[in-house]
Amino acid sequence: MSKSTDAALALAEAFFRAAPSDKKKRLSETAWAIALQKFQREAIAIRQRLGLGFLSRALTAYHFQRRLLAAGYAPDTVRKVVFSLVLSSFSNKP
Repeated sequence: MSKSTDAALALAEAFFRAAPSDKKKRLSETAWAIALQKFQREAIAIRQRLGLGFLSRALTAYHFQRRLLAAGYAPDTVRKVVFSLVLSSFSNKP
């Protein structure tokens, strides 16, 4: 597998742990914020561990988006999570 595919798989696993897709139970705003922060910390660690460059981060975000949609997350939720990932964890800051 490529670096971006490995990273997308690791991100998906981290997100599934932080915010499981349970259609019967919605997370509260506070629980969602905590889950997103936990995921973002793991995403930074994954980015640093794999040494993802600019193009690898872009491919990873695309593959990650596809994995979340395939797992049944709502498109609006996926859009927000991927946007948050790009801004917070995949920006150029270390």
